[in-house]
This record gives sequence, C-alpha cells and structure tokens, in this order.
Amino acid sequence: MNISKISMRNITRQKKRSFLLGGAIAFGIFIIITIGSFTAGMTETLKENFTSIMGGHIYILGTETLESGRIVQVIGDTEDLERAIDTVDDLVEEYHVRSQVRIGEIIYGSKSTTLQVSGIDWKKEQLLKDTLSIAEGSLDNIETAGSLVIPEKIAEKLGVIPGESVLIRMDTVTGQKNVGEFTVAAIIQEQDSFSFISAGYTGMDYLNELIGLEPDEYQYLNLHLEDIEKMDIAAERLVTELEKTSLVETGEEDEEEGKDRSHGMMLRGGMSGISADEPWEGTKFSITTLNDIMEPVLQLVNILNIVSLALFVILMIITMVGLINTFRMVLIERTKEIGTMRAIGMHRGSIRSIFLLEALYLALFGAVAGILLSFSTTIITGLIRFTSDSPLGLFLHNGRLQFITSPGSVIKVVVMLSIMTLVAVYLPARKAAKLKVVDALRAQY
Repeated sequence: MNISKISMRNITRQKKRSFLLGGAIAFGIFIIITIGSFTAGMTETLKENFTSIMGGHIYILGTETLESGRIVQVIGDTEDLERAIDTVDDLVEEYHVRSQVRIGEIIYGSKSTTLQVSGIDWKKEQLLKDTLSIAEGSLDNIETAGSLVIPEKIAEKLGVIPGESVLIRMDTVTGQKNVGEFTVAAIIQEQDSFSFISAGYTGMDYLNELIGLEPDEYQYLNLHLEDIEKMDIAAERLVTELEKTSLVETGEEDEEEGKDRSHGMMLRGGMSGISADEPWEGTKFSITTLNDIMEPVLQLVNILNIVSLALFVILMIITMVGLINTFRMVLIERTKEIGTMRAIGMHRGSIRSIFLLEALYLALFGAVAGILLSFSTTIITGLIRFTSDSPLGLFLHNGRLQFITSPGSVIKVVVMLSIMTLVAVYLPARKAAKLKVVDALRAQY
C-alpha cells in the first residue's frame, strides 16, 4: 500500500479539523517570518541610511586644544592619520572628509529655525548625491560656493524655494559668531528622520571659510568600506596604528568623562565650550563605527526577534498540544481501521509512519500557507509610501518599509516546525502501531 497516499487521504477526511490545525500552524509561521523580515529589512535600511548620510561606516573625529585650553574640533596635522589609514587601504572603497555646524540658525526674511549643516566634498561623495531624494531644484550647480541643500520641512517652515538666498548664523571652531549667505540649490525629502536636528549640505570649502578652518583642514574623515562585515577589523587596525603616536578614543570608551566630552563635541559641531583639564599636543582622534551608533537600534531588533521567537514557540506549543489530543482522538476513531490494515499484512512501522506523515503533511501545508501569507503581507505593506515626516522615517527606504526574507531563516523555521510536529505525534503514532490486531478489530467506539 502507498503509505503517503493513505496519509494524504486521512487529512481530507476531517476537513474542518485539519483546517483549524493547519490554520494555527500557518499563523505561527506567519508571525515569525513577518517579524523576522521586518527586523532584517529595518536593520539593512538603517545601515544604508546611516552610511549615505554620514558618509561611510567608520567615522574619525579630530580634536585639538588651543593655548587657552579650549577644545576645538579639527583634524589639522594629518600625518599620523594618513599613516594609520594606509593600514586599512585594502578594505576601504572611498574616503570622505567633512566639516560640520551641528547647531546653526537658518534665517529667511523674518523666519528662522535650527539646521545642522555638513560641509561636503561633492566631487568625491557620489554616494550621497545618488541617495538624496530631490523634491525641488537640482544638484546640477551644487559645487558652486554657497549652494545649499535643505530638507523639505525646513523649506516649508521658512517658505523658501530653490534659487532664493538664506542666511545661516553659526559658531566658528574658536567660538566666535559668524553669518554666511547661501543660495538654496535643492530641497530634499527628509533623509534623517532619526536625527534630533534637520540636516542640510553645502560645499566644504565654503563652510570651512565660515567656521575658521583652512581649505585643507576638516573635522571628520569617514571611511566607506568595500565589505561592511570587516568594519570591526578596520577599526581595530586604525586604533592600533594611531595609538602608537596619538591619543585615541573609541566608541567603546569605558571612561564616562571621555564619552561625555566626545558627545559634547558631536553636539556642538565646530567647537566645544569645554576646556581641557589636561591639554594635549597634536590631534586626539575619536573613532566610532556604524555598529557603535546603531547599538541601541540593534538591541531593539534583538528584542523584537526574541519576542517573535517566544511568541512562535508559545503558539507552536499550543498547536502541538492540539495535535497530540487530535491524534489521540484519531487513534480511537480509527482503531478498527488499524486492525483491518494490520490483518491484511501491514507492518507496525507502516502504521506509525501513516500517523507521522499525516501530521507532517498537515504541518507543511500550514507552513506553506503561512509563508505565502507572510510574503503577500510584506509585499503589499512594502508598496505603501509614507510621508517624509512619518514617525517610521527611521525605518524607511525611499519612503517605504523594506522587508528582507532570508531563505535560510525560512528553511530553519520549517525544519524546527517539522521536528516539533513529529515529536508531538510520535506517542499516539507509537501507540497505534502497538495495537493488537484482535483487540483492534473487536473494538467498539
């Protein structure tokens, strides 16, 4: 007899019962695959957004002390840094240098608001140009001195359009006030909804002039790697080489004072009001990686994955209990049938296999339904376009949620489900196989 055909036939004998059990399995599979796809897509989207906006995967910040003891943010003497980056040149695809005004006041007529301004070397940062989503204007003349790119919500707040001039009030690296005139070249859809302050972009040479840096000086060196998985290796090489000649702080700095000072420098952009307790000579380097910045988000992703796995396990345990009880009932209902099959020569192992295959087919059909439901849901949800000021902006890729489903993770879930199903039904299947032919044939239910 064809054991597989018998198992398939048995599933259709009680359609309602099979549908309910398969539906419970499908729902569990749907939950874990959908949440897994969301967290994988969210992580990848965050990495892409951070990489394009911040200009790379590893960020090197330089600070120096003046004779007055004031700490300024600048990388002036680049000799030590150049020697260090030679050690990672085989891992780096592009080097991006930037200057920044973390908190500036942009003014148009009688209206004003705050704006972070990053100075960009437009000739080298093609990645940023490619990822900026232009709402109005263009980047054709972006390399002209004073050309400015601002986000939509800033343009709406000020009522400014491309081609019009604005003023930006800012601090220089030494703490003086300065004002620069800019021409709005383009308005972009919000790229950093996760930032506390809206970000704009201009040419680095012009911004350097306004904040008191020389044309060949910069505040950040960002490394865009060929393989993001080698981020920690590259960072370790940089730290090891720089520590030979310079003071170095990393994203894993244990001393709270070092962390607070570095954080203050990042917030103020051009300078820090903090005076060094112990002034140092040369440049002190702070090295941060994309992993350091994303650590809180990755923790959230891990929590979501753990919650989805726990929910899946709970649903599966409930379903497995249902399978055990169902197949115990099936055993009672089919006792005579089992006796008949044994009487015509079917072996005990075949009886057991029928029960196990029936449960396995039921689980696989439920899994396929759950996978198809998950794929349909993620595809439809991925077509929805959100506005640039959406609270989901942190997780958006070109205005949409991105879902990434790994074939390996799907296979892993299906294998785990199959094993749990076979374990749950094994005892009823074993009991069915051990029924004596005489007792089974004369059973009355």
